[in-house]
Amino acid sequence: MKRILVVSAHPSAGDIGAGGLMSRHSYDGDEVYLLIMSRGEAGIPDIRPEDLASIREKEQREAAKILGVSEVFFLGLKDTEIFDTLEARLMVVDVIRRLKPDIVVTHSEVDTHPDHRATAYITFAAAMYSSLPTVKSKSNLPPHLVKAVYTYGLPGYTPTFIPEIYLDINEFFERKCKAICCYETTMKHLGWSRERWIETWLSLDRVYGISSGVRYAEGFRQFWSSHLGRRAVNHLTW
Repeated sequence: MKRILVVSAHPSAGDIGAGGLMSRHSYDGDEVYLLIMSRGEAGIPDIRPEDLASIREKEQREAAKILGVSEVFFLGLKDTEIFDTLEARLMVVDVIRRLKPDIVVTHSEVDTHPDHRATAYITFAAAMYSSLPTVKSKSNLPPHLVKAVYTYGLPGYTPTFIPEIYLDINEFFERKCKAICCYETTMKHLGWSRERWIETWLSLDRVYGISSGVRYAEGFRQFWSSHLGRRAVNHLTW
């Protein structure tokens, strides 16, 4: 059994980028966790931030339940004020050391949204720091080594993102559609139909599917650093 942690800046982003992955791993019996940096309170001007935060958190929890997520965590950072700071890194280190994920999945570093891009760099650093005994966090939990970190693209935000890994999500696409339709507040604010909402936010699933010989797929890249880097293999696989 694997443990998967998906990290996103706001409600819905992780579902759009990796909802199929979460569904597949949950179906396979793995533990899937979702960490949201903020509650998305700045997205709709005519709803008070504190009210919108509660609404979007509820919608995210409903969507996560559909996707088979074991538990959802909100880090408590402010929407539009997510920055790559030591404090933010250590907050994510605490979560990683508590959950002990094998794999962490997050935004791409080429994402054009400032909150998304900051979340990527926070997560990259936290995945590395979590294994270092010299890095102390509030929880004082023992170090944990994350085996791999992957990134996902998002429609409209990652025009230069080119996947190196494609995940077939045909079997889970309808579940993913149902999950992202939980975000009715934003859908109504934009005046979009469900059909347009799905067509827009899951557009890359079709593109990645065409690119990989299936109907629907999600695309990922593996993040490398000096600590979480490539490892030699005994033989090639295909």
